Amino acid sequence: MNKLENQSYAERNKGPIFAVLSSLCYGLNNPLAALAAQNGISTTFSVLSRATFMFAISLTLAVMGKLDFKIPKEVRVYVVIMAIATALINLCYVGSINFISVSLAAIIFFTFPIQILLVSIIRGRQNIRTSDIIIFAVVFIGLIFVIVPDFNNIDPLGVSLAGLSSISATFLYFAAGVASRKLSPIILGFWVHVFVLPVLALSFLILSPNIVLNELSSYLPVLIMSLCYIGAYYFQMLSLRFTSVLISGLFFNTEPLLTAVAAALILDERLLFSQYVGGILIFVSLIIVSIRK
Repeated sequence: MNKLENQSYAERNKGPIFAVLSSLCYGLNNPLAALAAQNGISTTFSVLSRATFMFAISLTLAVMGKLDFKIPKEVRVYVVIMAIATALINLCYVGSINFISVSLAAIIFFTFPIQILLVSIIRGRQNIRTSDIIIFAVVFIGLIFVIVPDFNNIDPLGVSLAGLSSISATFLYFAAGVASRKLSPIILGFWVHVFVLPVLALSFLILSPNIVLNELSSYLPVLIMSLCYIGAYYFQMLSLRFTSVLISGLFFNTEPLLTAVAAALILDERLLFSQYVGGILIFVSLIIVSIRK
């Protein structure tokens, strides 16, 4: 009986579990990109590299698995929205940190789960209780503790870029919430990055056309980051297949916490007491959501 109950619980929480796995993989991206930057590799090159790996590996897996590349007519517009949103997130989020602090850019970007909540309330397609709104608020407060945003030297352009990346993430989630139920993560990864790659390649040529790798080992963080990105993207699509956009977005709030932990391990950054407090707030809130499900 317990075995059946455990299976039932795991089945019900498949979406949130995939969301946390996606957050873990995404959380490794920024520290690895920072490590690559210390080796003289620009962030635009890192972003282009991970998109190239996504395209190549998705194509290989699709061919080996004999998957159908055809996109059903009813989801084509959602795939296009996903491609545009993914390109904007890559360009705007990375671009924003040239004008504002990384912490401020992160806290602006992670308002997208709140945007998802507001859109869900306006659309009225989900039964949202007052307790749900409180949980979202507590999680966001936890994020502020984890990220510890720096409000000094606020640049309007940087804030605008971070805001645009956050809005793009909201569009991405709602579009992927439809497309991921019709297409496999592999096919979505392929088609989205077919459109994204030329945009990222052009931005790389404009912003940082020259790159010199003194040693091949200096590219290792980018390679690991690219593989993490592929896992993150596939897990994200699986999460949206098995749960609502609202729940997936809520559990995705674990990314900044996991990024902070990864930065402590990879870059020897010291975790602050406030980050521990924020982490506890986030995880307690998510455990409550998981139990309620």
